[in-house]
Amino acid sequence: MTHGGIGPHTREDFRTPYLAVRPEAVPDAPLRLFCLHHAGGGASIFRDWQRALGPSVAVLPVQLPGRERRVREPRFTDMAALVRELDVQLDPYLRVPYALYGHSMGALVAWQLSAVRAAAGRRLPEALLAGACNPPDVPPVSAATRDMSQQRLVRWLLDAGGISEELLRYPDWVDAAVSVLRDDLDLCNSHRPSDADGPGRLPFPIHAFAGASDSLVGAGTMAGWARHSSVPGERHTVPGGHLFLRDSPDHLFGLLRPVLAGLGPGLAD
Repeated sequence: MTHGGIGPHTREDFRTPYLAVRPEAVPDAPLRLFCLHHAGGGASIFRDWQRALGPSVAVLPVQLPGRERRVREPRFTDMAALVRELDVQLDPYLRVPYALYGHSMGALVAWQLSAVRAAAGRRLPEALLAGACNPPDVPPVSAATRDMSQQRLVRWLLDAGGISEELLRYPDWVDAAVSVLRDDLDLCNSHRPSDADGPGRLPFPIHAFAGASDSLVGAGTMAGWARHSSVPGERHTVPGGHLFLRDSPDHLFGLLRPVLAGLGPGLAD
């Protein structure tokens, strides 16, 4: 698939469809936090983060095409193509101190974006905050869903907490949710673990967040993210399952605040 782009050195006044919120909404924040959502999800899962994290951080949810307000746009199913697009679309906003939070699929996208920017010599994040995602040298959890029937995929989605039993009463909604999920799983499956060795260890901390009852990605697996950074990061366990950011948001915010406070000038004041 193809998407329109802008030149990598365009000024920040360009308005990209990938940002649900403009940076000037929090004009004095010394740090920007770009948030990338999980497979089958959308930017709205981060809607309460700005209020919770306060004015020292500009929370900028990244809205991928094919869902929510971009529902009519074609979805990406190739990781390299998506990352190239994000690098172009977000680059004007990545020239000041920033961090990336990625959840599940979003963590893999964030790592790939960082690797591309490192290879090109562009500004890197102050840190990558990775939640509920296998490290990039390990096959993604989506690999287990290859060739699943819709019935099995719905059960997998229920077990992961991606949909509720209540939603099963509405077949059209289930079909729509599965359609988005399948494309996102294809996107994750287009990542090749062997590719992860290319950039080596990136020069910023990677902080790993694991759900205490996550049946897909355990705390031990999350520890593997340390292999991909030359700077020590922290590991945290959050009550809840694979979508612990929805299960235990207040606990997660309590962990995020001190991590973010150490990244940008003025954040620790």
